[in-house]
Amino acid sequence: MKFRKFLSFSLLFAAACALTAACGKTDIPQPKPPVTQQPEEPGDNGNTELVTEPAACDNKVVAHRGGSRETGQPDNSRAALRYTMGLGCYAMECDIYWTKDDNVVIAHASNTYYVNGLKPWEHTLEELRRAGKLSNGEELPTLEDFLDIVQVKDNCTKLCLDIKNLDATLTAYPINAVRRACEIIKERKAEKFCEFICTGNETVARAAATYMAAYGVPVGWMANKAPASHKALGFSWANLSAASYMNPYGDGTRSIDEFRNAGMEISVFNVDKQSGDGNAVYSNEAVNYYISRYNDLRFICTNYPDWLLKKLK
Repeated sequence: MKFRKFLSFSLLFAAACALTAACGKTDIPQPKPPVTQQPEEPGDNGNTELVTEPAACDNKVVAHRGGSRETGQPDNSRAALRYTMGLGCYAMECDIYWTKDDNVVIAHASNTYYVNGLKPWEHTLEELRRAGKLSNGEELPTLEDFLDIVQVKDNCTKLCLDIKNLDATLTAYPINAVRRACEIIKERKAEKFCEFICTGNETVARAAATYMAAYGVPVGWMANKAPASHKALGFSWANLSAASYMNPYGDGTRSIDEFRNAGMEISVFNVDKQSGDGNAVYSNEAVNYYISRYNDLRFICTNYPDWLLKKLK
């Protein structure tokens, strides 16, 4: 049995290396083989027992970047995560990036991929942290830091990890981000606390689908494509921009019923109370429409989670 497990992960490792090599970046560190032995003790959250399953949740609201626009806390901060948990949201959406020393940081990058003015894949976690703190004084968080916060008794809030697109020539880095995130999730036995949403970039999506199958962490693809294209890559869930891809009340042609009729789940981002996010719909008609279709959605992402929870009630 141990030999079979080692062999399966070896094949996954080889596939990941091939994907990285296909990006034409020979100076990128190669993925490490996944850890096959699980720790007996929990992480650094002070619990005597590792919590591996979230509590039951009574809503399907995801706080975009922790609802920072609503609460005033920095994007992707610990404070924003605690705010989301305090509301009892289904999940917090947060962006992940891979570092040179094989860590995964949670941050909202500037100009596509700069974290504290640095390209994370060219720097270690320590270097990124030395370069600056969040506006509230917090240290740049890692995925483990966020898992320490959510893997506690009676918490229902998950992490919705956004595999960010960089550009068409830098696909190895988001692939490494999802690879390393999956390793950490497995080490922490946090599969039920995490989900991924993946850039529409097909190279990254193919790798994410491979890791989804190997690690059992769900992935929603953010591609403006028909259900058949999603299914062809192995996805059963689409996560689409309400403003850019959806109809009605958006500029796109995709619809909730198109995916439901194809036997797929669909979630949307962002349904907001006012303008300010280019991916958002916020008119009364649009908000009321998505509230009326709430039961047909996997979840609704919003910059205003408290506002949306109250609207739903």
